[in-house]
Amino acid sequence: MLKRMTILAAVAVLMICPGAGAKEYRVKGLRSLQRAIMKASDGDTVTLRKGVYRLDGTLLVEDRNALVIRGEEGACISGGRRIPLWRLRRVRKTGIGEGVNPGVRKLDLRRYPIGPIVPKGDPHLTGPSWSELFADGVPMRLSEWPDGAPLPLDSVVTPGGGYIRPKEGDGFGVIAFREDRPLEWENPELGWLWGCFRFGWTTEMTPIKHLGADKTIEAGTQTNYGFGHKPGEQFQRWKVLNIPEEVTLPGEYSLDAADKRCYLMLPKGTKRLEISLMSDPLLVLRNCTGVVVSGLEFACSRGDAVIMRSCRDTRLEGCSIHGMGHVAAKIDPASRHCGLSGCDLYDLGAGAVELAGGDRVNIVRGDNYIENSRIHNFNRIEMQYRVGVTMSGLGNRISGCEFYESATMAILMLGNDQTVEYCNVHHVCMDIEDNGALYHGRNPAQRGSVIRGNYFHDIEVPFNVRACYHDDGSGAVEVYGNIFRNITSPPVQMGGGSDIRYHDNIFMDLPCAAVKTDGRLKTWGADRLIAHRDSVALVDGPAFRAHYPEFASYYEGDPAEPQRNEFIRNVLYNVKWAFEKVVWSDHIYNDDISGSANFISRMEDNWKTDVNPGFIDPADPLAGFTEHPALLDVIPGFILPDLSKIPPTSGIRENDGLLGSYMGHSPAGGFSGQVDGVLDELHTPAGLN
Repeated sequence: MLKRMTILAAVAVLMICPGAGAKEYRVKGLRSLQRAIMKASDGDTVTLRKGVYRLDGTLLVEDRNALVIRGEEGACISGGRRIPLWRLRRVRKTGIGEGVNPGVRKLDLRRYPIGPIVPKGDPHLTGPSWSELFADGVPMRLSEWPDGAPLPLDSVVTPGGGYIRPKEGDGFGVIAFREDRPLEWENPELGWLWGCFRFGWTTEMTPIKHLGADKTIEAGTQTNYGFGHKPGEQFQRWKVLNIPEEVTLPGEYSLDAADKRCYLMLPKGTKRLEISLMSDPLLVLRNCTGVVVSGLEFACSRGDAVIMRSCRDTRLEGCSIHGMGHVAAKIDPASRHCGLSGCDLYDLGAGAVELAGGDRVNIVRGDNYIENSRIHNFNRIEMQYRVGVTMSGLGNRISGCEFYESATMAILMLGNDQTVEYCNVHHVCMDIEDNGALYHGRNPAQRGSVIRGNYFHDIEVPFNVRACYHDDGSGAVEVYGNIFRNITSPPVQMGGGSDIRYHDNIFMDLPCAAVKTDGRLKTWGADRLIAHRDSVALVDGPAFRAHYPEFASYYEGDPAEPQRNEFIRNVLYNVKWAFEKVVWSDHIYNDDISGSANFISRMEDNWKTDVNPGFIDPADPLAGFTEHPALLDVIPGFILPDLSKIPPTSGIRENDGLLGSYMGHSPAGGFSGQVDGVLDELHTPAGLN
């Protein structure tokens, strides 16, 4: 007989209430919550009542079948603790300078097992964040100097060594500054350098080892490529984070993990202050089949929220995951038919979803997915290659999702036979160079994927970014039924790859070319071919060749020459040029939409026009097409995208530290406002947890 179980968050002993086949338990902490869920049988429904379930370890659900774990509205699993506001103290005698803002408060953290600030940036090991502060559920941010736009990196004293491209010696980099303000800091070694120190695709954090009276700053670790200045590159910027004297705006704080204290300025009207403590996952589902977790909120933790391991037909449904220091959800390669549906994922530290599954060697599909979900502000702390959804494996799917508010890419599409469909992708790649909203790169054995029916729009940045970037020889992808609108760089780049097929797409309102092509594998990127062969060797075998018979001849002839690329039946409306062809450093702009130029073997039936091709409102393509779109007269049989499957566009938050200035996305929360009124409110005692 199926049962229903109800669990309440309370500071009370375990309680069983008989009646109507239901049992009710009161729990406090991880152990009692774990015991209560273990009492449920397969097929039961477990309901978590409204309340905050604060964990100090991972909740493990293992070897269960058809179990439903649902949360009532307001049921939240948290990896943090609430800090009573009356614990905040005025700053009197401290080690910080006289210029401290009067709104700053000091907080003693000795009672909490806090995590320290650690270096961040690819390829440093990704992992849990430091212990963050949250005001009314919104992440606060480390103090910044200067406020606003970062400083240009225009004076490198010592390049230092690099992890990826080592230089002579192993020293740390040294940069110079002109301003006087840093000389006033009492303890500059609390600070962290943040920025793009050489290339625009790598943003890093490294501790300050020494700040000299000669106005120099020495880094405390090596960086990816060392420090280097390239004149005129807007993406080379830097800031200093975590200096106590620079806590000058509501929502900022400075963390001294060694002495277990911090200085902070709360936003006006703050009612609840929390700190993230837990570094392990909040929930792990292992060897489960048919388990559904629905309606729960996961918040305020240093690590991941949910991990699925070796599961089948298991899903998160209607959950809200936010305030994680790392990733919202991970589905491992051994899971099948698992996913997320109707979830809201935001304010995340290092990406939203890692969607693996499937076997590329033996050609076994994973059929894992994320669908009908909102994914935004998902790389607050780690930025490069910490994306909305990272796809890997074979045969997985992203459907009907909205991606926005991101410093870097929305989707990293690795693996084979993947599908990205009916997504609304906007305001991403806002703080990065040489990247794409959907990035697909660097391995010609990653084949068979489909990108269809998506709306890529409003990616307006002064950097080299794309909507779809097929990088360094990647290809064998079909792209159709998409709309590319209002993007300041060519929305598509074919970076030397083959077997790329674009058809029945609409490019509109572009102050640039629609497509950028190059033959890099024959010029400056010739070394990529060696890496390609190594990647192919990992999967090449009988099953792979049977599934992709055309790949048997890939290395016959000249694999460096782009081959079999197609651009057919596409509409280019209000577009400056059709193509930007790059040969070495020469950029050739043209409107050749037929023939076989531009590293494309087949171009036909394309239409470049200044006439509305058939939208009800060209400023809002999602409003739909007219009864008989003009494009059907020019390109009979054009495949119109099903706009009803694409989610509407959400508004962008104002003054959130992300979009205020390009290349200004230091680890930030969502606050702006005035200090006035905060001081009096801080002296009102608040209830304990």
